[in-house]
Amino acid sequence: MQPRLNFLQIIISFYLLILMSIITVILDYKIFILVNSFLYISLFLYLLLINKTDLFFKLFLIILLLINLSTITTSWDARSIWLFKTKIFFYESNIFNFESHPQFTHPTYPFLGPLFASIFVKTFNFWNEIYPKIGIFFLFIPPLIYLSKTFKKNFLYACLSLVLFILGKYFFNGEMDGLISIYFLVSLILTYEIIFLKDNKDFKIIILFLNNIVISLLKFEGTVLVLIIASIFFFYFLFSKKISLKILFLIVISTLPSLIWFLYSNHLNILHNLNDSSFSLDNLINRIDNFNSFFLIFKFFVSDEKFLLSLIIFIYFYFKQKGQKDLFNLTILTNLLYLMILIIFYLSTNFDLEWHLSSSANRVIKPITLSLIVIILYNIYLKKLKNN
Repeated sequence: MQPRLNFLQIIISFYLLILMSIITVILDYKIFILVNSFLYISLFLYLLLINKTDLFFKLFLIILLLINLSTITTSWDARSIWLFKTKIFFYESNIFNFESHPQFTHPTYPFLGPLFASIFVKTFNFWNEIYPKIGIFFLFIPPLIYLSKTFKKNFLYACLSLVLFILGKYFFNGEMDGLISIYFLVSLILTYEIIFLKDNKDFKIIILFLNNIVISLLKFEGTVLVLIIASIFFFYFLFSKKISLKILFLIVISTLPSLIWFLYSNHLNILHNLNDSSFSLDNLINRIDNFNSFFLIFKFFVSDEKFLLSLIIFIYFYFKQKGQKDLFNLTILTNLLYLMILIIFYLSTNFDLEWHLSSSANRVIKPITLSLIVIILYNIYLKKLKNN
């Protein structure tokens, strides 16, 4: 009888195959690309057909996949940035030939999403509008598996319902914001478990390490979130000494790929005069003392009904919570830091502030919205486990 892969081996294998796609596409050897996509699809089928995974969870993944296969992409960001980049990676052998990329695709944005999606298109060897969406959907698999391991039975169903309610179309529209949100949620839960629950098993540290690398290479918002998480580990180590230097070292190392990419992309920006920047310090200085700018940002954030609902529910449960509030405080600290950085970026935008907010505000706050509501469920789940 062949030994079966356990959940943890499956999760780590998915993460490794995602990161391996960077090497396979850069090398541009057909056989490596075929093996990469074949292994990923085989692992997905193994999860659905052989592994003893919750049946509802399997159905959830199948339904999401079918919707992706039966819908086209209409949003501007998805078509003109992420899926168009996938098309470039499909046709070009030198994927770092950024000076030839159209300016509207933002050549120096993090690349992992479209690059990973391109291996599935390259496997079929012809371009199709649906194939890239399948690749982007497959990126949801590792964090969803981890959530299915973290929550059990009815709590799992509640978690998946909340994730679907908050993210909705972001499972299907080819944008990166849904991925950023769910990867951040996993990193936040793992950070709490490692720091406050002292549950620092090797597999959790490895998953957090891999999860951080993936999220940081999806979009610059992911880079910001990973730097915030790394900072929390650093200051907790500095002031409490209650986590090992080995853990801190791995978390810090997980930020390096995105920092290297940021420096490299900035170098390319200057070298080839790409002007791929939407922000400037002058704009920040000019807007920092303008109350109307702050009010406008606040108005766009609270006009998102899901964000507002999650915030109200979170505040209610925060004050209702008795005893330790480490989980809530960690969530507040992480999200406040992220929110402050978002405000700074909006104040420094080169575009008209209202236009920029209308085109992106409801997307970039998805990580906050999802984490606020799911962390409440996670807290209830932990209390139930403790009482049993």
